[in-house]
Amino acid sequence: MAGQCAGQWYLHACDLGQTEDDLVFRPEQVHSTLKVIFQNNVMRFEDGFMGAVNGMRADGTVDKNSLQAEEVWTGVTYALAATMIQHGMVREGFRTAEGIYRTVYEKWGLGFQTPEAITANKTFRSRGYMRPLSIWSIYHAYSKRVNSHKGES
Repeated sequence: MAGQCAGQWYLHACDLGQTEDDLVFRPEQVHSTLKVIFQNNVMRFEDGFMGAVNGMRADGTVDKNSLQAEEVWTGVTYALAATMIQHGMVREGFRTAEGIYRTVYEKWGLGFQTPEAITANKTFRSRGYMRPLSIWSIYHAYSKRVNSHKGES
C-alpha cells in the first residue's frame, strides 16, 4: 500500500522517532518497505510514469477490490516521495514525484485544479484538493538532507 509509511513521514518531518531513545520504526525496515513500494507501486504501475498506485498485489497486478486501491492519490504520492528522500532514496523519491507531477500538470493540464485521485484509465476526482500540498514536504525533506550534509567533503 502506497501510504503505509505515512506515520514515519510525519515523525521524520517533526524530528521525532529518529534516535535510539525514541525510535518507533527500525530504519532498515522502513528502507526495505520503501524499496518494495517503489518497485511495485511506482515502477510496475504505468512504467513508473504516473506516481504510486495505492494497491498492488504480490503478483504485480493492481488491486481492483476497491476504487481507492486502483487510484493514485496525488498527496500520498508526494508524501511517499518525501519519505523516500528522508531515508536517502533521493532518486527514487524524485522519480515517484515526477510521475504524478508530469501526469497532472503537463499531460492533463490540471495544475490549478490538482485532483486528489487519478487512475490509469485517465479518470480523476476531487479537483482542487488540499492534500497535494504535501508536495512541500519534498522540499522540506530535500532541504533538510542537503543542510545535514553541509561541510562534508
